[in-house]
Amino acid sequence: MSQGDHPIPRHDHRGGFSLVEVVLAVGVAAFALVTLMALLPAGLNTFKGSMNTSMGTQIAQRVFNDLQISDFSSIESTNRFFDDQGTELTDSNAVNCIYWVQVNITNSGGDTSTSLMGNTSTNLYTAKLYVAHNPGGALPQSKVFNSTNPNTQTFTMLIGRSK
Repeated sequence: MSQGDHPIPRHDHRGGFSLVEVVLAVGVAAFALVTLMALLPAGLNTFKGSMNTSMGTQIAQRVFNDLQISDFSSIESTNRFFDDQGTELTDSNAVNCIYWVQVNITNSGGDTSTSLMGNTSTNLYTAKLYVAHNPGGALPQSKVFNSTNPNTQTFTMLIGRSK
């Protein structure tokens, strides 16, 4: 060997990770994955609740619009049924019936009157809507439109006529 030549150092280490490092990495990844999977049901329930609230509000708006453009003397309490897209169905026995709507009209007979802020008028009806998420008619009507049912939303509106 000459003076400028240096021996090349030899390393017997091969590139890669040790078994301990791999086990720790897999453990950390598994912990993170289990934590994320535990959050999935809560996220799905929140999503479902948001969708039901949104669709219930859209259905209520549609029913209120129908009541507003109806002849004042023909407005009456009734039940209506809708699918998951908010399309009205003919009856509750339809396979796609998801939302049930109960329309309650108060002060809708003869000479009855509605009182609002101390004023009494025979030209106002109070419409109260119950929009219930009840896929396939799983619950009977007595339980669907019950204040204890968490799947039922309540909306109220005054309907007036000019005279």
